[in-house]
Amino acid sequence: MRKAFLLFSAVLLLVALAPRPVAAAVNFNFGVKAGLSLANNAWSDDDGTEKLLARPTFGAFVVFNLTPMIAIQPEINYLVTGEWWTITEGKDIEAFTYVHIPVLLKVRLMKEGKIIPVAFAGPAVGFLLRARDQGEDVKVFFRDTDFGMDLGLGAEFKFGTTKAFLDARYYLGLSNVWRGPSFSMKNRAFILTAGLLF
Repeated sequence: MRKAFLLFSAVLLLVALAPRPVAAAVNFNFGVKAGLSLANNAWSDDDGTEKLLARPTFGAFVVFNLTPMIAIQPEINYLVTGEWWTITEGKDIEAFTYVHIPVLLKVRLMKEGKIIPVAFAGPAVGFLLRARDQGEDVKVFFRDTDFGMDLGLGAEFKFGTTKAFLDARYYLGLSNVWRGPSFSMKNRAFILTAGLLF
């Protein structure tokens, strides 16, 4: 958790220390968002019976508007991945809670308008806070850090000086986060959010 906040703070510090001509050329926005993650992690021994795990997600971010159409957007998010399937006793639920930090290149597909479509992509790092299987703590069996990519589409809606947005993305985990032999597990999640830009 400390690493996540240090990284986010470092980005903000760099902006604050930027020379005045550079800072004046870049327009900044802050945003908050909340929504739903629909995860189905990829185990190497999956048999197709696994089901999507739906969990709330939320976060905050900064938008560095380099031009009216291009921006860099670092984020800090609460994200739960996992999956579940039916067993004799009911449900077996695996859930992995992360501080998820993507740094996105964001492209607005129009310069102006009440509705502006956007596309974005970028690397992401996740710091594991908790891992549960049927309510049991299994964090010791998983790596503390996950690396992957966020890819998505969205739209910004202008309301006076404030903007609202909708965001649909896919998180593609590239790391094997399972510590043990024989198997591998990679995080996968569809993430749907809405929020405000200030």
